[in-house]
Amino acid sequence: MTETPVILSTLGDAGGVGPELVARTLDHPEITTGCKRVIAGHPKVFDMGREVAGVVTDLPRFTDIEAAIDSPDPVVFYHYEKLQYGDIEVGVTSAQAGLADYKLGCLAADLSKDGLIDALVWAPVNKASIHKAGYHYEGYKAGIADYIGFTERSTEINTIGHLWTTRVTSHIPISAVAGAIKEEAILDVLRYFDRELRRFGYANPRIAVSGLNPHNGDEGAFGREEIDIIGPAIEKAKKLQLNVSGPYPADTIFLTVQEEEIPAVLSMYHDQCQIATKLMGFDDGVTYFGGMPFILATPAHGTAFDIAGKGIARPNAILKAHELARRAALTAKGLPVDEEEAV
Repeated sequence: MTETPVILSTLGDAGGVGPELVARTLDHPEITTGCKRVIAGHPKVFDMGREVAGVVTDLPRFTDIEAAIDSPDPVVFYHYEKLQYGDIEVGVTSAQAGLADYKLGCLAADLSKDGLIDALVWAPVNKASIHKAGYHYEGYKAGIADYIGFTERSTEINTIGHLWTTRVTSHIPISAVAGAIKEEAILDVLRYFDRELRRFGYANPRIAVSGLNPHNGDEGAFGREEIDIIGPAIEKAKKLQLNVSGPYPADTIFLTVQEEEIPAVLSMYHDQCQIATKLMGFDDGVTYFGGMPFILATPAHGTAFDIAGKGIARPNAILKAHELARRAALTAKGLPVDEEEAV
């Protein structure tokens, strides 16, 4: 890869708020200071986003990816000619949007393999659109991982301000959660979480671990996972010198971490952490994936079809996603990062 980190940025589902959000980032070049940013997609979608956002700023445009990366401009637009769009209906899912997003994820993977990019930041995509295109993955990252044959741990991490969360299980039915809570799975995620937090400057990150059952199972009255699985996993993690504590009851763990200034929470399933963090700042959350051959980040919110095309989408989260990717990419290359900058 080049000495200067390269961040590939995509427009997200054409029917959602993504194109508008990306257009709004054009007035914030500071989000990729020290990096090269290449916005990839179809000019029809890019210009639609600029029009909706009322953003007049334009970019140098390229149809050759290496020319785009090698150009002296810090931010450029790359027209990926494999994308095809007919009429774009805003506010709904579509196979053409899903197919474009899948192709762009594959492009990012290929560019990473060729040493051309260091990170991918995607505007919100929609699973239903991707499914309509014929790709039935749990999530966007899962589709990229499958494309490159990646099978190692790369669990979703969410961050808002200086609070970081991840979970043992993610996009699976609630009926399947208890059976998926295994001691080794908890240890695996804790090791991964500790490693990624260190990437962002936490020398010995404190991680609070949630229980699964109401009131932590009340000594087995409402389930034994805390006694038989979660507690033993925490003890093994401590023996590995991980700075972990718990399990804490899920309904109070976020109060505990605020009071004790613990920066990270490991939950057992999706909504245990997502409800809390989205309530704390829905427009500011970022989803980050470590462990992959390249860095991936995206706003934690979705495609927001209800406000798409109205010009009122707030870019807070996508700005923070780029800042996070920038920080991780610079750190990965051993380049200095401004420690005063909020993650």
